[in-house]
Amino acid sequence: MGRGTGRRVALVTGADLRPGAPGGTRPYVLGLARFLAARGLGVDILSNGPAAGVPDDCRVVPVSREFLPSSLRFQRALGRWGRRADTSEIGLFHAQRPDDLLVLPFEDGVPPAVCTLHGNPMKGIRRRRGPWLAWAYRRAERKAIRHVEALIAVDSDTARAYRRRYPGLADRIHVIPIAVDVDSFRYLGRESAPGDSLAGRVLLYAGRLSVEKRVDRIVDAVAHTAALSEATLVIAGTGPEEHRLRRIANGAKVRFLGNLAPDRMGTWYRRADALVLASEFEGLPTVALEALASGCPVVALAGCGLDDVLRGGRGILAQSPAELPEAIVSALRLRGSGTTIAIPLSALAFSRSTGRLRRRSSHELACPARRPIPLANPSRLGIHGQQVRADPRAVPGKGRARLRLRGIRTRGSPNPRFHEPLSHRQGGAPVRGS
Repeated sequence: MGRGTGRRVALVTGADLRPGAPGGTRPYVLGLARFLAARGLGVDILSNGPAAGVPDDCRVVPVSREFLPSSLRFQRALGRWGRRADTSEIGLFHAQRPDDLLVLPFEDGVPPAVCTLHGNPMKGIRRRRGPWLAWAYRRAERKAIRHVEALIAVDSDTARAYRRRYPGLADRIHVIPIAVDVDSFRYLGRESAPGDSLAGRVLLYAGRLSVEKRVDRIVDAVAHTAALSEATLVIAGTGPEEHRLRRIANGAKVRFLGNLAPDRMGTWYRRADALVLASEFEGLPTVALEALASGCPVVALAGCGLDDVLRGGRGILAQSPAELPEAIVSALRLRGSGTTIAIPLSALAFSRSTGRLRRRSSHELACPARRPIPLANPSRLGIHGQQVRADPRAVPGKGRARLRLRGIRTRGSPNPRFHEPLSHRQGGAPVRGS
């Protein structure tokens, strides 16, 4: 079996890639596939069951016939694929969790590997499965990390945690925020949202319904806060907590929509008065950036990964779960105040129709890369104003990160450093009262 002499990038993901599946990993993987394919690289997606929305010039390689909700079952299927697959065409593996790399076919570091950290996996495993499985994951991660040429964190908190955990790999850890699909999520005015039967204020939760997301806190706030008595909570997403949440919400003004396609999510962002997240921890939630791009303020708990994003009047941070109801009420006042909501410069505009980075800022990002990274990633810059173009001159000279695939040196996108906007008020989507 040939190993790693090829020119293709293999994106490895255990996420659900079926249409409308909740979670931020699906749009991340599909957006990255489009970005790499548009730059002339071959892309294989090693998927957990069937995949939808994959670009025509990318190949889907399902490692299982059906979606496997268990990470362990997915890794077993991935290992079986690796033992029989011919990986001679693969020049780079890009995983979405470090432990997925353990079962892939490596030989003397070939092919090289990159891993994107969508938050801190060990926290989620400890919350869902308990301390023993978290300990087992930690051991697996330590073994897998030796294959990694670069760790890409989607938020600065995760990067700091991994630099403390693996100080010897600190120079391989980079912060590259999530991309936003500006074809699906943009401000078109409140009037663009289709009419619905909901009266009064609308609060939105979007994402997977799992225990660490703490959607029960949002339901409780809506049901027991006098100032929110006229508000309706709309929940978009599915997951293992759905049955319990329906039971908790019995009699409250809560509406479950199930999984929604991106175009329908865009209309709900524009219809809602606020997106509310109550997670105990996050990386950089894609839904928060999609909401901001659509002109919808965001409510979240301090320390969940959105502190930097929500600065400058883009939303409200509750300092504790007890303050969540008050934060939601403040967000409703923000929505009605006419305040401009602008996505931060650290976020990226990615065009699904063109497969290119699209920049909505007149600023140029000019910070030289500390070192080349093995895989360029379309998660930079920000959405401000209205003019959107890919600008290959945005980072001159050494400021370009580069992609190295054994002999291939391809120009990538700007350096993965987290940057705040020079002006929080520049451009963006005006928020208008309903």
